[in-house]
Amino acid sequence: MIRSKICKNELGNTDKLLYELGLVALGIGIAAVLLYFTTGINVLALKYPCVFNKVTHLCCPGCGGTRALRALLKGEILKSIYDYPPLIFAAVIYVVFMVRCTLYIVFGIRKSRDGAVVKYLYIFLALMIVQWIVKVVAQIGFNYYWFS
Repeated sequence: MIRSKICKNELGNTDKLLYELGLVALGIGIAAVLLYFTTGINVLALKYPCVFNKVTHLCCPGCGGTRALRALLKGEILKSIYDYPPLIFAAVIYVVFMVRCTLYIVFGIRKSRDGAVVKYLYIFLALMIVQWIVKVVAQIGFNYYWFS
């Protein structure tokens, strides 16, 4: 009886898409961890050139994200916030969203309406733009660089 109720309840289109993208991100993270433990290759230690930085000589809106993730995984929360403030917000929202959707799929427990997480994505984008503006002003106005 409970199973039939769960089958009738489905995530809305927006939440379903975001949940599936979240599962893909989780899979990539698990693959990176397995790669590290089986081969010793640390994906986060690899350096990729930033095209935005190469062209404009300014930090990009995502500048510091990899350093912040490395710091967060090491438990250095303040360094993570310094390098890329939106990362902590995104990590918390990701965990809460994935847990809520999983609870809904497995047990039928629903706490928010479809698409409610979209407002948090807009907040993340606002945080990303604000921190980018601060970094660019610091770079241009005060010759202070966040990136190496």
